[in-house]
Amino acid sequence: MKHAVPKNSLAKIGRIAKAFEADLDALTDEQIMAEAREDGIDTAKLARDFRSSAMTLVASAKRQRLTQARQRLADSQNNRRDRSALRPSLEVIKKRIQDILAINPGLAVAFRDGRSISDSDWLSLWDDFIETGAIKDDDEFN
Repeated sequence: MKHAVPKNSLAKIGRIAKAFEADLDALTDEQIMAEAREDGIDTAKLARDFRSSAMTLVASAKRQRLTQARQRLADSQNNRRDRSALRPSLEVIKKRIQDILAINPGLAVAFRDGRSISDSDWLSLWDDFIETGAIKDDDEFN
């Protein structure tokens, strides 16, 4: 059975809470500490316990963020591996990239030592073009 609290009682409780808040805000830190000691509260222990709880929360949040970052990295690496399994042959990759570079003068490729691009560079370039949308995943490999 739920007890109903009259509306005017809620208003009184709100006014009392605001009055307590105003009284507390008017006290200095030293006065609050003195009152706590008078009430038998070990303020140093309370501060240590609070710090310990806060540090535990911070450490937990950091571990959670690290776990999430590791998962995102693993997902990204898995996606990259999955994509590389779907690549066309190296000859098709070279032709497609050369075609794209020919029709899109804003794109450029730097050659290692000014001579040639290694096979792994072609594959990496292909993956980069897929990732940036210069080549669509669903494009035909021909």
